[in-house]
Amino acid sequence: MREEQNKKTSQKVVKMLRKRWVVPAIYLVSAAVILTGALWYQYSNAPTPTKTGTTVDTREPDAIPTSQPEEKLTYPVAKDKEVQVKSHYYDDSASKDEQQASLIQMDSNTFTINTGMDLVAKDGKEFDVTAALSGTVTKAQKDAQLGYVVVVESGNGLVSYYQSLNSVSVEPGTTVSQGQVLGTAGTAIIGKESGIHVHYELRKDGVAINPEKYQGQEVSSIISSEGTKSEAKDSSTMNTSGNVSDDTQDDSSNTDSDPTDNSR
Repeated sequence: MREEQNKKTSQKVVKMLRKRWVVPAIYLVSAAVILTGALWYQYSNAPTPTKTGTTVDTREPDAIPTSQPEEKLTYPVAKDKEVQVKSHYYDDSASKDEQQASLIQMDSNTFTINTGMDLVAKDGKEFDVTAALSGTVTKAQKDAQLGYVVVVESGNGLVSYYQSLNSVSVEPGTTVSQGQVLGTAGTAIIGKESGIHVHYELRKDGVAINPEKYQGQEVSSIISSEGTKSEAKDSSTMNTSGNVSDDTQDDSSNTDSDPTDNSR
C-alpha cells in the first residue's frame, strides 16, 4: 500500500519537473534564500557603531569681512569745523600773484616759499588738528620757531607734517587713525601773521607735494601720480609755517627784497 503511494508521488514529481517553469522557479527561490541568508549574516556580524563626543556645528560660518575702502586724503581738521586756507602751497606753475601770496616772511628782509598750506578757523579760534592720513607718529615735540610739531608716516614714502601747534596729544610710536586728534592749532614765531593756524605739509619720498591738489584722492592715486622723485626742493624751504596776508603785507618789504629769495 505504501509502495503504491510512494510510486504515485514520484510520478507526480516527475510530471511536475517536466513543466518548463518549474526548474527556473526552483533556481530563483534557491537564489533568493541564499541571498537573504548572506545579507542576514553580514548584518548580524557588522560592528556596532560607538558614540563619540564629536558634535556637528550647524551654525553658519562667519561672514568673510570685505576689504576696507582705501583712505582718501582729507584736511587735518574735524569734518564739522569750518576752516579756510590762509596760505597756499607754492606752485611753480601758478601765476606771479599766486606765487607772491604763497611766500612766507621769515624776517623783515627774508622770504621763503610755502611748501604746505596754512589753515585757520573762520571764527579765528583754536581748533583740533586731526590726522589727514592714518600712520605712525615719528615725532611729537616743541620747536622754538615752529611751535609743536607732529610727524606721521603713512607708508609708501608718504609723510605728513603738522606744525604751529599749541599742544599735542600723541607721542612718538603711537599709531593714529585718519581723523584722530593730534593736538590743537596755535601760533609760532614763523607764521605768526596768520594767527591761530595749523601748517600742514605732505611729502612723498622726502619731496613736498601740494596737499590741496590731492584732497579727496586715494592714497594709491597720490603715490602713482608722484612716483619717486630724485630732485627735491631746497630743504631750507621745509618745516616752515605761516604767511603774510596780502592785505597786511608791507609793500616796502616786497620792493626791498627779492620775493623769490628762499634763504633764511
